[in-house]
Amino acid sequence: MKIIITEEQYNTLQKNFLNETEELNQYGLTDSEMREVEKVAEEETKDSLERLKDNIKELEDEVNRILNFDFSKISDESIRDHLIKDYVEPKKKELQRLKNSLENFNFEEWKKRSMEWHLYSAGGAGYSFRYKRYRDEALNRKLTKEDIINLFVTALEGGSNYWYYMDLPDNIKSYGQSISEAVGEYILQGGKIHFYDDELRSEIMYNLKRGEYTIEGDIIDQKRFNEDIDETYLGFVTMDKILEAITIIKKEYPQIWENILLEQEDAGDADVFLQLCVMGEVVFG
Repeated sequence: MKIIITEEQYNTLQKNFLNETEELNQYGLTDSEMREVEKVAEEETKDSLERLKDNIKELEDEVNRILNFDFSKISDESIRDHLIKDYVEPKKKELQRLKNSLENFNFEEWKKRSMEWHLYSAGGAGYSFRYKRYRDEALNRKLTKEDIINLFVTALEGGSNYWYYMDLPDNIKSYGQSISEAVGEYILQGGKIHFYDDELRSEIMYNLKRGEYTIEGDIIDQKRFNEDIDETYLGFVTMDKILEAITIIKKEYPQIWENILLEQEDAGDADVFLQLCVMGEVVFG
């Protein structure tokens, strides 16, 4: 089967999941989402005001208990002075500070500051709305050319380099700035890359250097050497194999598929992707 990769298949996130009437404002939110943020900010402001009143009431009760205490019963003057200076007076000052805060409490200003936090902070309600929209769009998008190449780069440069050896064409460097990027581009352009078990192949190459395959002089038992190398062969990757791997990931590794679509995949995710491309299953790790 001939696979033709169109530019349409490689388009980035498509914004087809918003109602056409829902326009985003400068904060990346719809009118209804802005109203929700405002509602959250208003509720938080009310809570802050109630907490301030409760704190004043608790501190008033404590200060009144202190003021009703007969300090004349304490015979040691230094202890009495210490209690008044270091305990009573600070409580009275804190109570006055809280009362001043209540007197100067500007509900709209507090609400405005709360809204600003929710609009700009990573933990705010506005961020939650924006991230949910991004996530919904990302999880329904098509995989791009850049996604696939990035998976090859992450796998070949870190996630999978403990198990693979690649048989590369002489002109591979002409396909990308790095070997791993070039491999991805080469395959996407219709190429085929063969993979071998690196540990087993390294052992065979070491034995070759030790002369284990030498028959006489410089003559190598090529047949036995080739047979042993063939035993280390794991598989090959083409565009067809990539499509098969994607089908498996969607079905058997939904979390990895989600990570890929959200551009949050790590080296382990990329390793699973490459192993599925090469062998159709996860063998190593």
